[in-house]
Amino acid sequence: MKDMNKTVKTSLITLSVLIIWMLTGLFSNQDKTSIVESINTDQKINSTLVSAKVFKSQPKISFVVLRGRTEANRNVFIAAETNGVVEKIFFGKGDEVKQGKIICKLSVDARKARLDEANALMKQKELEWQASKTLVEKGYRSQTQLAASLASYDASKALVKQMEQELDNINIRAPFDGIFNEKLAEIGDFLSVGKPCGKVVDYNPIKITAQVSEKEIVNIKTNLLGKAKLSTGENVEGNITYVSNTADPATRTFRIEMEVDNADNIYKDGLTAEILIPVKEINGHLIPPSSLTLNEKGEIGVRHIVDNDIAKFSKIEILGDEKEFVWITGLPDQAKIITVGHEFVSNGDTVNYIIEDIVK
Repeated sequence: MKDMNKTVKTSLITLSVLIIWMLTGLFSNQDKTSIVESINTDQKINSTLVSAKVFKSQPKISFVVLRGRTEANRNVFIAAETNGVVEKIFFGKGDEVKQGKIICKLSVDARKARLDEANALMKQKELEWQASKTLVEKGYRSQTQLAASLASYDASKALVKQMEQELDNINIRAPFDGIFNEKLAEIGDFLSVGKPCGKVVDYNPIKITAQVSEKEIVNIKTNLLGKAKLSTGENVEGNITYVSNTADPATRTFRIEMEVDNADNIYKDGLTAEILIPVKEINGHLIPPSSLTLNEKGEIGVRHIVDNDIAKFSKIEILGDEKEFVWITGLPDQAKIITVGHEFVSNGDTVNYIIEDIVK
């Protein structure tokens, strides 16, 4: 309060001197110039001193930033195709398996006997067919009888194939290369058709999935190279392989998938990921985050110096970060941004400032 009264008194005295000077011409021209300079100096002394840097805009790739998660490429329950008792399980939970390898084996039961019976019948039908051909050549049988004999032989061959398939079905195999992720049966369990013995999961490539808003989906295309940071700290990259054409009716978002090479099964299923997808190039400014501030409405922006040393608040949009700086847009090509002291000035204030080197 004392400082305010002192300022008011000083201003009144200064105004009085000016009035006397103008009315009486008491002072010389040199004295008048000194008084004006003194007033200007006093105004500068009373204005806030800040530090500023000149920042020039530069090209910046704009990214769509998404939250997503890792997912296995595919997973399948391997189920019995015939009824039987589990006789052997060749792999343990977590073991790597190759396509076609037998994981679980059911009991043979009477299948082998039925196959042997079918083979014997096929040999018999083959002999009958061969005999029919000879008899036809000698005129003792008709072509119709030969055709019937051939049909019977063909049927016996089909039965053999059926019995062979039935016998092979006791072997429950891996449908693709992957990990035997779950064991769902034990030796001695009875499995009916369709009941699973276990689960095989393919983790290579690993998929990173996310949901994209209606506003941003127009910028996402397949084959774009995206980057992601996993919750475990690994940084990965891969191509966008799938963009849904249909929005989720509940969230109004679109599913996308990015595939990442995972030949060594390093990346696990279910990890949280931050995904960055480049969509366009724009001009932005790279500034220290300490230069950011809020206006009275709570909007984020910067205070920069414009003509006549006036401080101006400009609302900005944050594009992303880079090491110890942030990318922003919303400023002129060259901006004199207040880096120190912006919290002490308001929009429209006249400022004294120390200019630092131009930042490119």
